Amino acid sequence: MDKRYTVFRYLAYSLEIVLLFVLQTTPNLMPEILGSKPLLLIPAALTISFLESEIPAMFFGLACGLCLDFGYSDNVGFFTIALTISCYFISIIFRDYMVVSFLNATAFNAIFCSGLIIIYFLFSYVFAGKGDFLAYFAAHYISRILYTFVCGILLYFLNKFLFRNLRVY
Repeated sequence: MDKRYTVFRYLAYSLEIVLLFVLQTTPNLMPEILGSKPLLLIPAALTISFLESEIPAMFFGLACGLCLDFGYSDNVGFFTIALTISCYFISIIFRDYMVVSFLNATAFNAIFCSGLIIIYFLFSYVFAGKGDFLAYFAAHYISRILYTFVCGILLYFLNKFLFRNLRVY
């Protein structure tokens, strides 16, 4: 009985990842705010890892990272490695040391999304030697970080709903 609900929940998460990938990569489907779109798959992977155990969280982080690398990044492997490892350890942290609550998840989501996007910017723009990186960051990446954070709040409620309603008590 428990396996059936787990399979339905994992299928729902997989469908969510596919839909978010399509939403994120299709031109003119999602509005751009100040010249940037959110990276929806980062908060999706995070919110799944807040709720699930380590191995499923790691595989959903791997799937989200692969989708981000293929659809967004020119550095193949950056998001795959970062999200796979991070989701594994985030799942352990939230299972053993933190309580999954709205405030904890929101704070963790804000810090992690900001950090990962800034690290990506450093590798793809600053360390690559492209000029005037501060103006480019202000014009494109600050709005992307904020947009991703706001979408992460909505994804937290969606994934919490899926987790609570597709399991056996």
